[in-house]
Amino acid sequence: MRKLGYTAALLGCLSAGAASAPAADTTPKAMLNLRPTRGGVEYDTPADQAAIDACKVELVTDAQKRTIGYALRDGQGKLLRRFIITNGGKALNQWSYFQDGFEVYRESDVNGDRSLDECRWMNSGGTRIAAIQDGKIAAWKRISAEEASKMAVQALVTNDAALLDSLIATTEELKAAGVPDSVIAKVTADAPKRAEAVQALLKTLVGWTEKTVWNRFDGTLPHVIPADPATGVAKDLVLYENAVIFAGAPAAQAAGGQQAKLSFLQVPEMIKIDDAWKFVELPRAVDPEKPVVATSSGLRSAIYEIAGVGDAPQHDAEMEAALKTLADYDKANSALAAGADKKEAARFHVDRIPLLRGVVKASKDADDQLSYNKQIVDSLVAAYQTGAYPQGRKVLDGIIEKKGPLASYAAFRAIGAEFVMRSEEPGGNYVTSQKKWMSELEAFLKDFAKSDEAPEAWLQLGSANEFNAEEDKAREDYAKLVEAFPESLAGKKAAGALRRLDLVGKSVSIKGTGAQGEAVDTSQLQGKTVLVVFWASWGGQSVRREIPDLLKVAEKYRAKGLQIVGVSLDTEKADLEAFQKEQKLDWPEIFEPGGIDGRLAVEYGVGSLPTMFLIDAQGKVVNRNLRTASEADRQIEKTLGQKSPAGVALGGEK
Repeated sequence: MRKLGYTAALLGCLSAGAASAPAADTTPKAMLNLRPTRGGVEYDTPADQAAIDACKVELVTDAQKRTIGYALRDGQGKLLRRFIITNGGKALNQWSYFQDGFEVYRESDVNGDRSLDECRWMNSGGTRIAAIQDGKIAAWKRISAEEASKMAVQALVTNDAALLDSLIATTEELKAAGVPDSVIAKVTADAPKRAEAVQALLKTLVGWTEKTVWNRFDGTLPHVIPADPATGVAKDLVLYENAVIFAGAPAAQAAGGQQAKLSFLQVPEMIKIDDAWKFVELPRAVDPEKPVVATSSGLRSAIYEIAGVGDAPQHDAEMEAALKTLADYDKANSALAAGADKKEAARFHVDRIPLLRGVVKASKDADDQLSYNKQIVDSLVAAYQTGAYPQGRKVLDGIIEKKGPLASYAAFRAIGAEFVMRSEEPGGNYVTSQKKWMSELEAFLKDFAKSDEAPEAWLQLGSANEFNAEEDKAREDYAKLVEAFPESLAGKKAAGALRRLDLVGKSVSIKGTGAQGEAVDTSQLQGKTVLVVFWASWGGQSVRREIPDLLKVAEKYRAKGLQIVGVSLDTEKADLEAFQKEQKLDWPEIFEPGGIDGRLAVEYGVGSLPTMFLIDAQGKVVNRNLRTASEADRQIEKTLGQKSPAGVALGGEK
């Protein structure tokens, strides 16, 4: 619990109408030492002493020009902190934290009792508002379903029973929402045993550790059970049913380099109560090696059963049996798929197809049927690509001839498979193979111009033309993709690629969050020549070859003002940290979620690694297409050698 008197003592007392300069202890360091009481808040904090020294503290005044607090800005004038009085008193009662100049988190003493009683996340920080009591979250005034799922993961990882309880709807909340008393009694019957249930849940979470983090919340569209006297429902009930919460661990690579198996959480039901989404009951751990079975318990089934307006949803025994058969087969034969014997690998995929067809037959949902039919195509392609199942091409052609969404999927996958097969042929000509692949993509786009796979096909064409130094063709491909599919991920990457291709001579600021939560921003390195390196530990030999040489380049030009800034496209922080330790990387590193589909990779259309930008001392891009350390070395030497008319080194081309 934060007492306001402590903060006032740290930052200096305020008197009504004071117009003097801040007290001696209202320094940037003092303000930066104050941190949110809640964990997991992402906000800007200068990373080095020079940036801290550039920060300025200023007085905040109200409409009557009375001093009501202090604000902290960085050297670029962006807000970092603001601590103020909002209730007319003499002690600070609101603490705000900023990212990119926008307020993302706020702690407040709303009722004037000199203790925190509200926390708010806003802008890129989210939407949630928490009520605080005795230093803990007691209730949520507003929280989205996604944020509730994130808080649930945090509560389970930290074994925070109070936080988890705050996310589960109480009897009073369900009653106020309009749920019939008889239904409430049924769905909350296990509430007294929740503590035991939580401990049991924790024991069933495969692969979870104290470092496990939330990844995403997946669910179909929310739906409404309408108010109806016949069911006893007093108000419209807005629900999610059978949603899924995915979490990840920093240590993602298991023994042998395989992906670690990690339980995900199945959410039987969530209900919207005013502005807060709550769990109706505890989420359930799902073994990643077992099929997901939809639950039939919860509000809907209880309303149907008690009100007698229809049968509660039942398990689909046929579908469950088909999924179990498939899961059992995969578990028993996974070694064949991963083995070096191509005939055995082909047999694994071919024998899997009848089981997938059984799942398709059992499914009653068209989207699920298409999804499992695509898995059949994947198995056909995998078997064909081994070279031990040549007849797979004929089966794929039969699917393609039928047109439709499955046909386009099969055609696109077949093009990629045959490109790989040609590339692996002894003595094969890569250039010839690539030209054939590109012509096949062009033919695909004529036949399936509006397909789900078309955006990726356009992106691959553009990337290939760019890699081959055919930039005019690449621009055409990217522009067509942006025009036809602007909201697709591929379309956004193409827009980023067009932005990257036009960077030379323009000012640019590459900024993001570092692996330890610190702010990294190239605009704060004015006066230095900056080499921005997009890379990932999974980038193969090209990355492992270039990174050690880049360390030598960094050392060679360090005294002349060169600074390397990395942008890691790893998906797991542990992979980045292991590589940093192995290679002894000492440059600032941006690490944000998403990997190759992360914010900066999309914003600049980065598709191959490493990709490097060179920025001169004036913050303008000199080169946006460096691929090797030797190329970077030559360009850096040239840039540092450029002189202004007065003979002063510019650190960049004019």
